Amino acid sequence: MSILEQSQSNNYERYVTGFLAHNGRVFMQVLEGPEEEVRRTYTNICEDPRHTGVTQIMGETVQQRAFEDWSMNYHRVDAPGGAMSVRRDEAVEDLMPQGAPRDLLAIFAKFISVR
Repeated sequence: MSILEQSQSNNYERYVTGFLAHNGRVFMQVLEGPEEEVRRTYTNICEDPRHTGVTQIMGETVQQRAFEDWSMNYHRVDAPGGAMSVRRDEAVEDLMPQGAPRDLLAIFAKFISVR
């Protein structure tokens, strides 16, 4: 939680937005914003010893942010209670902003369902 809170603060200052999901084993994250800031944030994640096995899945320029209102929203599948928990049968479309790109929804849907 401390990493998440710090990330939200840093991202807000840098105008970086995104979504972080945890499926019980690993994390998946989307970062969006000014290219230089996103690259800097990604580099910081890669260099942070608390993170291992960091892999970039996609890297592309988009015309419109999918998470423009979220400095970093977080969902954990089957978390023990709390507002951040997500039921196993909850649709990924319900977790993300309306109008999120279909390919992004598909990637997160697959990720969230894997245990």
